[in-house]
Amino acid sequence: MRIIDASFARSVTEIGQRKLISLPEVCFFGRSNVGKSSLLNTLAARKIAKTGGTPGVTRLINLYTIVWERGGRRGSALFSDFPGFGYSKVSRNLYEGWQAMVESYMAGNEWVRRALWVFDIRRTFDRLDMMLLDWLRAHRLEFSLVLTKADKEARGVSLQKKQAFQTLLGREEVFLFSAKDGYGKRELLLHIGPSLTEKSTS
Repeated sequence: MRIIDASFARSVTEIGQRKLISLPEVCFFGRSNVGKSSLLNTLAARKIAKTGGTPGVTRLINLYTIVWERGGRRGSALFSDFPGFGYSKVSRNLYEGWQAMVESYMAGNEWVRRALWVFDIRRTFDRLDMMLLDWLRAHRLEFSLVLTKADKEARGVSLQKKQAFQTLLGREEVFLFSAKDGYGKRELLLHIGPSLTEKSTS
């Protein structure tokens, strides 16, 4: 799959503001400052998401409309960029506020096809990450883990960490990604592609 067009659609805080958009959706979750915006911009091959700024400030879900092409077929979808959490000294409170907003948005959202958990490869799991993992599994969301900033580690170290995360997660797939050199972009788009043409099972 390749993305041939992409643009910002709108910012929302709850599902009612999204319901008029009848497109399959891929959700991007992650801690603050893990490179979600850079990941989105690299996948889209254009700057649709803002990068930089103060981590942990945004409290909106940003929706982007993408036009994709796959096997001679074209279609449209939504990429939803959820606000990061875990940066503030009161990160548990931030997480609980994040969780409440996300649960409100996800409840009854029949368009979600996959979630991508964006994770800085240089970090290790902590209690907030385990809370997110438990939440994803409790809600039976189909998700994959994307280890960003892979260029910050030697390739052998990156592969070792990928295997360690794969062992931790079990059945969920793990991908290496670098916005700096585009490493992993093709593999990730091939992974996302089929989910955009699948019908919802909800």
